[in-house]
Amino acid sequence: MNSVALIGVPSSLGGLPLGSERGPEALRRAGLVARLRAAGLEVADLGDVPVPDGRLHRSRYSGDDLAPFESVARWVAKYAWRAYAEGMVPLLIGGDHSAAIGSIAASAQSVPGVGIVWVDAHPDFNTPETTPSGNIHGMVLAIAAGHGPAPLARLAGFTPMVHPERIVVIGARRVDAGERNNLREAGVRVYGAEHIERHGVRATVGEAVAYLAANQVRAIHLSVDLDVLDPAGWPGVSTPAEGGLTAEELCLVARTVADTAPIAAMDLVELTPAQDAADVTARAGIEIAIAALAGPSRSTSGLQQGRSTA
Repeated sequence: MNSVALIGVPSSLGGLPLGSERGPEALRRAGLVARLRAAGLEVADLGDVPVPDGRLHRSRYSGDDLAPFESVARWVAKYAWRAYAEGMVPLLIGGDHSAAIGSIAASAQSVPGVGIVWVDAHPDFNTPETTPSGNIHGMVLAIAAGHGPAPLARLAGFTPMVHPERIVVIGARRVDAGERNNLREAGVRVYGAEHIERHGVRATVGEAVAYLAANQVRAIHLSVDLDVLDPAGWPGVSTPAEGGLTAEELCLVARTVADTAPIAAMDLVELTPAQDAADVTARAGIEIAIAALAGPSRSTSGLQQGRSTA
């Protein structure tokens, strides 16, 4: 039986808008632990990491006070290390996407041959020089790839945490101009929304994981920002972008990744409960976690039907 360690990060430190700090509470309230167990997983809820102030945020990155971000990242890494030491898969529930800095650092230190599958409407590959918003949550993948503020980029004790050729982005549809240049120069492979529209979910993910396998990736850190979903049906996210995947399609992404490589860790972030009518996004997030982590018995029951995933 697979074992999962649940790690809550009730933080919106990564930038505006606020609200994602309530995500872990909402996912637990919506039945995350019970649903994971019903799907055949052993679950240890490690609780929430300490956060300086769950509602604290920086309106823009200034470079002069990274201590709160570094503190949260180190606590996340500490909880994830405990999970790895006890033979469990860390499942981080956020909170904004900056929480993934710590979980990726732990994966990089603990899992040989780890690669990243980043499923997000935004590739989060800005740097302090290119960011139009100043939000740290828009720099996380760049930080993991060795670009960005040194105290965060070197959190694992080395940089990059994961080499760019071991990173793929799936589902991006909002990419800043400077960010696009950063991705190209770093050599990160992006399978955007247009690629999915042309080739379908299954073929796109198959191509992405084949690329990772060719680069000697042996396990996947799966990082899912719920804003990859179409906000017309799943509105409970911090930074919605028009279009996107259905919940059924996102479950197919998670399942296809898991069927081709072991999931070393998973992030499920950016749920904003105040925007989530009838908890539809929270419930979708739970099904996505099951699809990624629960093996052959994964279920997508109750999800709305989307467009063809062929």
